Amino acid sequence: MRKLCILLALALFMPFLGASFYDVSLSVTMKINTNGSAHVTEKVMLSLDTSSEDLYSRSIYSRELTIMDWQQITNSQYLRQHIISSVAARNMRITPEDVRPFAYGSRSGASIKLEYDVDKIVAINQTGPRTLLYALNSSALSFQPSPSGEVLPRNNDFTIIIPPGSVVTSISPDPTQPAIQRDYADQVRGVSNFTWSGTVSLMEFKFAFTREEPMDVEVRNFFENLESMAISIMLSAPGIVLMLFVILAAAFFVLRTR
Repeated sequence: MRKLCILLALALFMPFLGASFYDVSLSVTMKINTNGSAHVTEKVMLSLDTSSEDLYSRSIYSRELTIMDWQQITNSQYLRQHIISSVAARNMRITPEDVRPFAYGSRSGASIKLEYDVDKIVAINQTGPRTLLYALNSSALSFQPSPSGEVLPRNNDFTIIIPPGSVVTSISPDPTQPAIQRDYADQVRGVSNFTWSGTVSLMEFKFAFTREEPMDVEVRNFFENLESMAISIMLSAPGIVLMLFVILAAAFFVLRTR
């Protein structure tokens, strides 16, 4: 009810305020976790005139406004989810930040931060006893469609952060930052942050990396598999027969020693 009242009040104010918001820039950061999920942070920078400052300030006091509400208020083309999965995003949070005057001109700036977690955008395959290969599904990227495919527009940044110690085995196109250097195996080592700045074609975007699991994980997995195998054998028909045989043999031995 409170949210409805706020939206009605804003709807009444907007025509009189003549508010104007302009998209300035978009920064999308995707931090890939070891389980293949990712935490995404998107930051939209807006330019505001005096009337839109008032509307923005009125809106910022409500923590109940959703991303769709903020889209209506600002009419921003950037304010949406840019990393899309086949399953719904989790832990969606939207945080509008305070208005700050620009160093030049009569307009001010404000940024709105969107955070969420996504699953099933990275395929994981085991290529060795402790080696895992992570491959990003490029269809998860949703920036700007064009006749030639997906494009990262001008004034847009896209950053991928991978777990420390990972080795990048496939990356295309090369990131804007840093200037990467490949080794003899065409791999990139010692770098965990990669940023592309628009305009960049994402039509044939490729990103894959490997990481080694710690030795204790391999040892733990070995004993877990051993335990699982033992339970499976004991619950099978031959396993039950074997247990009965052991029980009978033990009982026979006890009776003979009396």
